[in-house]
Amino acid sequence: MKRRIIRLSAAVLALVMVLSLFGCSKSEPEVEPSTTETTTKYIPPTNILTGEEISESAKGERPVAIVVENHPDARPQWGIGSADIVCEGEVEGGISRMLWVYSDMSKLPEKIGPLRSARPSFVEFSSFFDAVFIHWGGSHSKGNYTGGYETISNMNIDDLDGMSGGALFSRDKTRKVSGEHTGIMNTAELSKTIEGKGYRSTVNEDNVVKFNFNESLASVGESAALGVKVKFSSRTDTRAFTFNNEDKLYHTSDWKSDTAFRNLILLKADSTYITTPYNNSTTTYLNYSWTSGTGVYASNGTYTDISWSVDNGVLSIKDAQGSPITLNVGQSYIGFVSANHEGAVTCTAE
Repeated sequence: MKRRIIRLSAAVLALVMVLSLFGCSKSEPEVEPSTTETTTKYIPPTNILTGEEISESAKGERPVAIVVENHPDARPQWGIGSADIVCEGEVEGGISRMLWVYSDMSKLPEKIGPLRSARPSFVEFSSFFDAVFIHWGGSHSKGNYTGGYETISNMNIDDLDGMSGGALFSRDKTRKVSGEHTGIMNTAELSKTIEGKGYRSTVNEDNVVKFNFNESLASVGESAALGVKVKFSSRTDTRAFTFNNEDKLYHTSDWKSDTAFRNLILLKADSTYITTPYNNSTTTYLNYSWTSGTGVYASNGTYTDISWSVDNGVLSIKDAQGSPITLNVGQSYIGFVSANHEGAVTCTAE
């Protein structure tokens, strides 16, 4: 009997222990805190004009557009091949001039030049990049011609003029050429000069021509463009580019230096010749009409037809299907081709 009581007591004790562990507690079981963290993939900033990666410090910088001479005595230009976009077109007397546009200031070489004077069409085109316009002098209004200086004033363009002097501008006389071919910009002084003028330093992307970029190098059409020739008008020489199948770039040596571009964007625009008195003679200026037109886009050894228009001061470039143009990543050349004065673009398969 005694043994039975002992066994019963042991059973009761065991039952109490089980109930205390599994069934008698009213508290909720503890939940371990989550250690899962949400991570966001870093996407580096890109140059709005080339699609290339840039530093965080260059993100959102306002572009600069620099007028560069193209007289044979000015070649090779200081800094040739460094710009994000090189624009070129006729100014007067069958002579072409260039506009170098930079969005990434870190790409600026030590000096750029020879700088030359402002012309209306170049002032207007610089506004399509929301750029600070940099020049050395400018044409003046005479008769029915509106000059470069007056266009700057009328459009309220932020500009820097070499005629005003300052540390940003100087002359490089190492070449045995006339003085007009010696004006340069000392780029180390650029940011300080822009700040001193009180100009806005960040870009207003709503005012900049929009370029989309391919993720990888792609053909832009079914027609070959291994050779591309650009004649700005019947009065100018021809700019010739040759596609290199190794680096997939268009090369030209027309500026006495091998210069290469990923994209060639050739805009056909109506133009007007205006003859005005100049010194003891006359000069005939060419003005492009930046309203709308057609053109050609060449890249990766191919080309396609394009159209362009300017609406509320914003340049829009579209492909043959009417969609915003998509470029291959890299530097671009934009040629101004006179649609009504025998300007021409010729693409060949060799």
